[in-house]
Amino acid sequence: MRLSPVIPAPKEAEYSDQTVALDSTWGVADRSQLDGLADSVASKFGIGREPRAKSFSLNRDPKLADEEYRLDISQSAVAISAASRRGFLHALATLTQLRDGPILPVAKVRDYPRLPTRGLQIMLESYHQIGLAEAVSLITSAAKLKLNTILLEFGDRFPFQRHAPVRSPSALTPAELRQILELCESLGLKVIPLLQSLGHLRYMLKHDEYADIREEVDRPDQMCPTNEKSFRMWTEMAEEVLPYFPGCTLMHIGADETRQLGVCPRCKAEAEKSGKASLYLNHINKVCGWLAERGITPMLWDDILCAHPGIMADLHKSAWIMYWDYWTTSSPSPLLVARYDKPRGTIYDKRWDTEWKHEASDATRSTLEFFGEAVSFDDLSQDFHRVYGRYLGDQLPKFVRAFPYIEYYQDHGRRVICGPTCAGNTSSWLSLPDFQRYGNNIKCFADRAMEAKTEGLITTSWYNLPPEVLYFGMVATAQFTW
Repeated sequence: MRLSPVIPAPKEAEYSDQTVALDSTWGVADRSQLDGLADSVASKFGIGREPRAKSFSLNRDPKLADEEYRLDISQSAVAISAASRRGFLHALATLTQLRDGPILPVAKVRDYPRLPTRGLQIMLESYHQIGLAEAVSLITSAAKLKLNTILLEFGDRFPFQRHAPVRSPSALTPAELRQILELCESLGLKVIPLLQSLGHLRYMLKHDEYADIREEVDRPDQMCPTNEKSFRMWTEMAEEVLPYFPGCTLMHIGADETRQLGVCPRCKAEAEKSGKASLYLNHINKVCGWLAERGITPMLWDDILCAHPGIMADLHKSAWIMYWDYWTTSSPSPLLVARYDKPRGTIYDKRWDTEWKHEASDATRSTLEFFGEAVSFDDLSQDFHRVYGRYLGDQLPKFVRAFPYIEYYQDHGRRVICGPTCAGNTSSWLSLPDFQRYGNNIKCFADRAMEAKTEGLITTSWYNLPPEVLYFGMVATAQFTW
C-alpha cells in the first residue's frame, strides 16, 4: 500500500507493507465513555456498531495527555487509546489520511501536539466570500488537520439585533451562526470570539447613529476612549455576542492599531495631562474588567502595548497578549519590528543591502526589500535598549532574536499566544498571495512559541481573498505547531 504523508506528521510511526481490510466482520468495542463516538466510527468506516469477530476498539486511557493518542493497526484489530474526545478525534483524522477505501496499513502510531493552542483566525468581516458553506469547509478541514482553535471575528457579519444598523447584508443568520458553533463543538474545536473594543470599528462608526462616539469625525475608524458611551456601546454588542458562546472563558478584544488616540478635543486635553497611552489603558482596562467580572479572560493584540511599554505594569492583570508579527521569516532574523521608536517600523541593518546581502534567504530578502527600512541599529534610542535590549539576542546588529518580545511579555507575567499570518499585508509571490513569506513566518513563529513555552499559536488572516487561500496557512499551521 502506497502511503501519502500524514499532515501533521506523527511523532512516532511504524508502517509495514501489510494491509488490513475493514468489512462486515468488524465491529466497534467502545470503552471510550464518550457519547456518539462509536456511532461516528461505525459510520465513517462502514463497520458494525457492536463488537464482532474483529475489533475496532476505543480505549479510554487517563494516563495519556489531553490530545495524545495511540494507534495500533493489526490484521484483526484496530485499537485507539486516548484520554479525551480530542485525542480520539485526532486518531480518527490520522486513520482517514491513511486509509484507501476500506484498506488500512498495519501500523503503530504514537502522537501528540507540541503546542496547547493551535488555531486559525476566520475573519468574516474582511472575507466577504466566506459564507456558511465555506466556513463549514474551513472548520471541518481545520479539525482534520488537528487544529483545536478557531478565532472567529465577525465585524458587521454578526446577526446584531439591538444594534441592527451595524449588520451587513451578508451577515450570518442566528441559525447559521449556531450551526457553525455546533460544528466546532462536535469537532473538538474551541471558538474564541473577537469583538474589537476601540479601533477597527469602521463597520459600526460609519453609520450616523454612532457618529457621536467617533474619535475623529471624518475618519470613522476608532471610538473615543473618553466618551462613556463608547464603553457602553461595546458592552451592549458583547452582550449580544456572548449568549452564543455559553461557558466562554476567553475573548479577544482586538485593541490594535489605535492610531487616532488624542485627536478629539476632550482626548487631546487628557493626553496633554496624562499621555496618549493613558487614554488607551483606561478604556481597555474597563473592557478587561467587565469581562473578568464574568469569568472571561480578555486577550488583546500587543502592538500598542509594545509601543507604550510604560503601561504594561498597569494593564488589567487578567489580560493575555496575542503577539503579532507578519515579517519575521528566519531565526535569528535580520528584521526587527521596532514599534517603540518607530510605531510602524520594520527595520534592518543597512549592511544587509551590501556585504550581507547574499546571506538572506529568498523569503527574507523579499521581505527586507518590500517592507523593511535600512537603518543603523545604533540610532535606536537609549530608552529602547533600556526596555528591550536584553531581549534582542547577542548577534546585533546583524541578527535579532526572532520574535524578541515573547519573553518581554512573559517577564511581565503575561500569557502569550503567537500570531503569524497566512493572508496579510500586500506583498506577493509569483503573482499570488505571498505564500513564501507566510510559510516561513508561520514555521519560525511556531518554533519560537515552542522554545518559549507560550500558550500556543493562532494564524491570522486578513483581506477579501478567495477563502481557498486560507488552506495553505491552515496546513502550515497544523504541520509546524504539532
